Amino acid sequence: MRIDRFSSFLYQKGRLDCTEMKPVKSHVFRIKTPKEEEYILKKHAKPKILEQQWDFFEQLPASVVVPFVRFPNGRKYIKHNQYFWTLAPFIDGDKLNYATADDRQAALVTLRQFHQDAKSITVQNPIKQQLFYIRWSRRLSTFKKTEHHFLKYGFETLFRDIVRTTKLHLELVSQLPWREIEQRAEEKMEWVHGDVASHNFIRNSSVYMIDFDLLSRSPVLYDYIQLGQRFLPYLNWDFDKLLAYQMVSERQLKLWINAILVPTDVLREWLHFLKRGSANSVYHYLSRMEREWLMRHSFFKKAKLMLKSI
Repeated sequence: MRIDRFSSFLYQKGRLDCTEMKPVKSHVFRIKTPKEEEYILKKHAKPKILEQQWDFFEQLPASVVVPFVRFPNGRKYIKHNQYFWTLAPFIDGDKLNYATADDRQAALVTLRQFHQDAKSITVQNPIKQQLFYIRWSRRLSTFKKTEHHFLKYGFETLFRDIVRTTKLHLELVSQLPWREIEQRAEEKMEWVHGDVASHNFIRNSSVYMIDFDLLSRSPVLYDYIQLGQRFLPYLNWDFDKLLAYQMVSERQLKLWINAILVPTDVLREWLHFLKRGSANSVYHYLSRMEREWLMRHSFFKKAKLMLKSI
């Protein structure tokens, strides 16, 4: 849709008048109104996810969350063809960067605040997510289909080691009582953000969280598993430095460590790289992956020793 037609659609369906419109991604725009107000306009494919987010945001107290706002005519979202558009305030700030200690700490503090604010919120028919290790198993299946890249550039040993390690730790994780943990989280009405990548934290005068498309009623432990995995590369896979963040209680430590030992982040970033069709060569990416994988071995060793002691 051309910009002029798109502006006309926004006004007709939402009474939203735009003076400026800048693409952020193919499905996200930053817009400005005649009153100099700035918003983020985002396209979605699934209305059920939007309804859950709206129900959630309307019950959330003033928080670290950047929620949706209604269009000027009062609509929660507007539809064009099979897609749905939402509006949220634009936060003028910088994305956090997990390479810096201050930003890692800020993300952890903000995430904890979100979990506290979200606790006990109820929505009608909350969307149920599959158990995380089942999703990770599917990711491993997709990863296996990329073996030809590793063979082409001489990294078959790396490929086999990643697959073997991932399978081993997925099997161990699958034996833990996750359904009981999910049941307890359901009773306590815990919520997770679902994607704690650094770009979903924006620092202004405070730090805010954005993009709640993966919001779900799940154990908060799941967000800390993902956050730990995302911190690790910036800690040079130093297990002791990761433990120092005290993301989880001692009672949850065994679960957390076992889940973090599954190198699903390696699979995720590799699949993202292939999907982007990056200008960086596959050979250079795999060379870096191999160096980082070797560094990761010390983390595996220390984490396994810790598990034996608890």
